[in-house]
Amino acid sequence: MFVLGIPIKDNICVGSKDAEKFAKVFVNNGAIEKIDYVDNRDDLVGLVHFFVTPKEEYVFDFLEAGAEPLMTPAPEMSINDVVEAFLFRELFSYGSI
Repeated sequence: MFVLGIPIKDNICVGSKDAEKFAKVFVNNGAIEKIDYVDNRDDLVGLVHFFVTPKEEYVFDFLEAGAEPLMTPAPEMSINDVVEAFLFRELFSYGSI
């Protein structure tokens, strides 16, 4: 199982500064098992394997906690779109930018 952290506004992945809430998405055997929401980005640090955003932002807190930061290939993606891109390895690593 993998846990993805995704900043969300109007059910679209956005940068943390623009987020209304943060989704903790549990992906198991290629499908979303459940989604929990938290109000604060800091509540994801240490609890997710990957942190996904549509653009570069400060992610060293996630790196230090062992999570890999990833970027979406498109600016406006839903949670389902992000999970699908994750499963098909279409998200970009910060190191590849």
